[in-house]
Amino acid sequence: MKTKLVSIVSLIFGFLLGVVFSGIAISISAGEMMVKEFVSPYNFEKTVNVMEKRINEKDGWHVTEIIDQNAEVKANGGFDIGNFKIIKYCHGGYSARMLSADDRKLIGNMMPKSFAIYEKSDGKVFVSTMNGGIMGKLFGGEIETIIEEVSLEVEQMMQFINLKYTLF
Repeated sequence: MKTKLVSIVSLIFGFLLGVVFSGIAISISAGEMMVKEFVSPYNFEKTVNVMEKRINEKDGWHVTEIIDQNAEVKANGGFDIGNFKIIKYCHGGYSARMLSADDRKLIGNMMPKSFAIYEKSDGKVFVSTMNGGIMGKLFGGEIETIIEEVSLEVEQMMQFINLKYTLF
């Protein structure tokens, strides 16, 4: 009887400990999983130019806007943050598919897609974007299907920075 009780308590304790450690691991890695950061092989301006060109050359894709985030910050009461631009880009066909159904319209707040290009204090240039591999899995269904298709095309466009969406 005592052995059975010890086994049950040990099982419950082990389960709870596993839940706690899983929660901690997810909490620590969630940010890194949701946003991907890549080092550019080019300087800041060349990275922006190459990305704009590659997006506009890909069938169906186009840059909708390039925001000079540093200029925006300084013009609105902030201080100089250094080289920082945001490239907004879109594909009309994918956008229409995503936004045509009422249950998918909520995704519109993440559109158009974007890349942030910035230079860190060490002089290295980075590109960051949302992780399409994770985003699709979070929603499932047709949203996941569309995001997976988009992610494959974006990976092709951005091979020069070894962009690869992953689940981990």
